[in-house]
Amino acid sequence: MMGRLRGRIKGFVEAAARPLASLPGDVYTLLGLAASLAYLAAAAAGSPLLAVLLLAVSGLLDALDGAVARLRGEAGPRGAYLDSLLDRVEDTVYAAGFMELGYPAWAVLAFLTGALLTSYARARYESLAGGSMEGTGLLERSDRVVAQLLVLLVHAALGVGVAVYLYSLLAVLAWTTFAQRLVEGYRALPRTRAG
Repeated sequence: MMGRLRGRIKGFVEAAARPLASLPGDVYTLLGLAASLAYLAAAAAGSPLLAVLLLAVSGLLDALDGAVARLRGEAGPRGAYLDSLLDRVEDTVYAAGFMELGYPAWAVLAFLTGALLTSYARARYESLAGGSMEGTGLLERSDRVVAQLLVLLVHAALGVGVAVYLYSLLAVLAWTTFAQRLVEGYRALPRTRAG
């Protein structure tokens, strides 16, 4: 969903990245990981509002790292590799934070596995096809981060009970996105290798 707004968001992200371009993009990737660990600490302390703030910082840094690398002329496979792997670590840390805040293990596990499989489906398809699966499915990573922020805001305002229902819906949407990518990739890939 957010992928469809990418063109509008891109200008904002690039403007925000300009004053930060004195440091390499990988630094912001690592700072995003650090912010996710701080989010986990806030969640473990039972502070959903602080967790919202730190999750937002982590997500923002994740958006900025690639933009900074492009501005510096350093965008390449190594940074993309680091970013992609640490995104998966952050996804896992985010899930652990929800567990710390009292969300049921089944909901957290369902959401996390759906999210990781969605990301793996894209990575595997792109390694086999050489094309992009960006924009395929209901809930891409940027959507998941924003949705988790909204769940935490509901949690802070109304308590964990209502928020668990929303989080469970996110788990369904994550698995739906995985299914969409599974079908899309299966249909698009050739049955046998050429040559």
